Amino acid sequence: MEFNPIELSLNDNLLNSSDSKRNLARLGFNKERIAIKDRWFDVLNPSELVRKRNNTDGYYRAVYIQINMENGEYYIGKVNRPKWSELKRYQGSGLKFLNKYKNNKDLFARYYIAACETAEETERLEASIVDEDLLADEKCLNLVAGGAGTNKHPTTAETSEKKREYMKTHPEQFKLMLEASKKAFREGDSPALRARNLSIKETMSSDEYRNMTVARLEKWRNENPEDYAEARRKSHEAIKTPESQEKRKNSFKRWVAENPEKHIEWQAKLLKSRTSDKAKAKRKASLKDWRDSNPEQAKVNAQKRAKAAAAKTSKEVCMIDLQSGEVLKLFPSQHAAAEWLVENGKAKNMNCVSSISSVCLRKPCSTGYGYRKKAYGYDWLFTSEIDSKDNIFNSALQPIANAPAEFKR
Repeated sequence: MEFNPIELSLNDNLLNSSDSKRNLARLGFNKERIAIKDRWFDVLNPSELVRKRNNTDGYYRAVYIQINMENGEYYIGKVNRPKWSELKRYQGSGLKFLNKYKNNKDLFARYYIAACETAEETERLEASIVDEDLLADEKCLNLVAGGAGTNKHPTTAETSEKKREYMKTHPEQFKLMLEASKKAFREGDSPALRARNLSIKETMSSDEYRNMTVARLEKWRNENPEDYAEARRKSHEAIKTPESQEKRKNSFKRWVAENPEKHIEWQAKLLKSRTSDKAKAKRKASLKDWRDSNPEQAKVNAQKRAKAAAAKTSKEVCMIDLQSGEVLKLFPSQHAAAEWLVENGKAKNMNCVSSISSVCLRKPCSTGYGYRKKAYGYDWLFTSEIDSKDNIFNSALQPIANAPAEFKR
């Protein structure tokens, strides 16, 4: 305490003093303080420590003292932690202190004596307190002077890069380790390899890992847009290689064989996602942007799709004589038949294809009596729907002897 409670209670004239701190102490606001080497430090309660949290990075940075209330031994240290739970859990790292603390946890009391803004500030403060004079005290449990830690701790990315560079410059030290690792995972299926793969899948499929990966990639993309674009380009090129495509195909087949129920569930989910309104709108907008930026290629693609659709949906059609029922001519499609009718003056334009289609499909007449049986003086049928194959082979695949001359062209 800064002021002795007994002294405050015996002296009735203290309120007349000009010392404001002494007056506050007389009224009951006696701040708890600790003296270290003739320096007084206010003891911070939890609420004060929380208010002194760094608003920039959210870290708690403080200097504390651990005191053995039985024999007076003490330890002074610093702490930098991002979470309150970590701050409370951390007791100290000195070897001599930890040895005594583990055996006598109930005897030690921890007091936070200062809150700092930066890690450098905590180290400077610790260095100013824990010096050679303090280490000479037999009650002090510190083994080294304060401020010996690094001011700026490297990030995980910096540490990984440092390790990677070291491995590149010292390959001889890691050659045997890499060879042993390759050999272990090239020998085929094994319980150890399955356990490792399962552990990796469980870790990578967790929401926490996915969110962490997304945040890391987002940060890297924002900080390195050119490197990100180059990485995406290389990834697309690697995926398009025949080796990669074959590998992915075989892997997918193996997964389908081993997980038929999951495959059905995946297909249903994929179909639902592809046919959703959101997916359709996104696909439509993307296609429009591409057509606007590549008009020539879009035109070529449209023609290819039209030809492919026509080839897929076109059916061979037969022109049949109404009297004899013989096949007079074969056409690869209804459009080809319509072109023949126009060329020979039997139809005015290509709209005649609808009439041919109506006869082939046996559509009901608009009058409501039966179905349409002829168009332009002939009966029309799809080759696949003719019951008698003799007519097809005898009249279409062989010369049509009995047909009019106009059909032998």
